[in-house]
Parts: sequence; structure tokens; C-alpha cells
Amino acid sequence: MFTVIGTLSHEYGHIAAAKLNGYDTVLHYGAMSYYPKGYLEDENYKALNKLSLEYKSTEYNNWSEAAKQKVEHYTKILSERYPYNESKSNILITIGGPLQTIVTGTIGLIILFIRRKSIYNIGLKIIDWLAVFLSLFWLREVFNIFTSISGELISPNGTWFGGDELGISQSLNLWDGTIPLILATIGFVFSLYVIFRILPKKIRLTFILSGFIGGISGFVLWMYIIGPKVLP
Repeated sequence: MFTVIGTLSHEYGHIAAAKLNGYDTVLHYGAMSYYPKGYLEDENYKALNKLSLEYKSTEYNNWSEAAKQKVEHYTKILSERYPYNESKSNILITIGGPLQTIVTGTIGLIILFIRRKSIYNIGLKIIDWLAVFLSLFWLREVFNIFTSISGELISPNGTWFGGDELGISQSLNLWDGTIPLILATIGFVFSLYVIFRILPKKIRLTFILSGFIGGISGFVLWMYIIGPKVLP
């Protein structure tokens, strides 16, 4: 469940930033899209979207010529009405997702730090468990760099880093790994603090194993089975 909550709340971070910059947005199961104001209400977009749904199980190369011509027609009109505008809002929207994750995780850490004496003396209460899960939103930064590096080792393509963090580094003209490594390191340190300083020793192994298994299974279920059907 927290895998789904973490994924969607991350995307809502992007959406909030996009809304603040005057864009229309669409939430998908593992991403979001943003468009200029009025784009989603344009009849050409609606026709293009309807066409995409009709052919969603078909490779574009196998679409009928008539359908391809319609795509080109609708796309041309939309590009003329809503020209792409490269601006600083793009990087702000990219930052919105990781910022949401970081803020949520930090709130959890602050709660745990404030209540640390109570936790040590009395044990974890419901609010403390909630704070534990919130603080571990920071693990997303660790997971991101783990998957990107693993992907490069398994199937090399010259890219060791990925996701929003890579985009932020590139937008700021930094080395690709700058933001991914900084956030992953901070996330790793904070996660160690929560697991080895907050959680009781007797439940640590169970927590780590259940979190590892639950996190992976939740990711697979949402990203490949449930999510595409619920929020395509």
C-alpha cells in the first residue's frame, strides 16, 4: 500500500508544481503529464486521445494509414495552437516530485526525533509507526539509484543514473550523478537512523525482510498489473 501511496504522492508533487505554473495535468499510474491551459479541452486532443485508446493494443507502425493521417492532422493543429515553450517552469515541475518525497520523509523524521525519548522509554505508538513509514519515503532516492545502476550493469546503454534526479542535474548543468548521489546518500543515512536507532532490535530483521518483500511485490503489482488498468 505504501508503495502505491509513495508513487502517487510523488506524482502529485509534480502536479502541484505544474498547476502553480498554469498547466493542465493528467495523473497516470507511474507518471504525470502536463499541458498548456485549454489543451485537454481541445476537441483535437479529445479526438487524438480517443484514437489512441482504440489502437492502444496495436503498434503504431501497424495502425491503418487513415488513423496515422488523423494523428498527424490532430498533432499538427495542437502544436500550432499550443507551441512548446521551454522555460524555467519545466525544471520546477521536475523538482516537484522529489521535493514532495523529501518533505514527506523529513516530516516523518522530525516527528521521530521529537518523540525519540518516548519511543525509547515506552515503545512505538501508532503515531510513531506512521512517522516511521513517512520517514522511509527517503528510501525512494536509494531505490532510484539502485535500479538505475543495476539496469546499466545488466543492460548497458551508457546511462548510470535516471529519473527526476538525473533531469535536475542536467537542467542545472551539473554532472549527471550529482543530485542522484547526494539524495541517495542522504536517504540511505536517514533510513539507517530509523531502522537501527528507532526500531526495536527484536523486530528489525522482520521489518527489513517484510519491507523488502512487500516493497518489491507492491511495486510489481502496481506498476505492471493494477496501475495500468486503474490509471493508464
